[in-house]
Amino acid sequence: MKLISELLDGRPRVTLPPHTTALAASRAMTDFQVGAVLVVDADGTPLGIFTERDLMTRVIVAGLDPSRTLIERVMSRDVYCVSPERKLVETAREMQSRHIRHLPVIANQRFLGMLSLRDVLRELLNDKTREVEELTAYIQATEIPDENRDSSC
Repeated sequence: MKLISELLDGRPRVTLPPHTTALAASRAMTDFQVGAVLVVDADGTPLGIFTERDLMTRVIVAGLDPSRTLIERVMSRDVYCVSPERKLVETAREMQSRHIRHLPVIANQRFLGMLSLRDVLRELLNDKTREVEELTAYIQATEIPDENRDSSC
């Protein structure tokens, strides 16, 4: 079973302080090509998460000015995090049941990275694809050619 830690290599770890504007946060998300940033205090302790959905529903649709709205006002405060030792399949189920698209990975109070549901599902699909390829190769390698079969059965 694959662990979350195996998906973290090369992922940007984008954190912002709570006094960042929604516009600045959106620019950071665009620059780093991520859909969410972890909002942390001066010590790096997670305070919340600011996502594309927060921007859309709590800023734009609400008619707030993104250049004046601080993310601490519109971030999601109830942050579900996982440890890097968590199994990928369990994490996918939990994300689905909680309707979570972005998931901070934290160990020893340290932010290790953010995974998206897309990242998790892509890895699960890759695992299943490899499994199918291995099973196909096994079946094809062990198949008895027609000319060697006993036709009397």
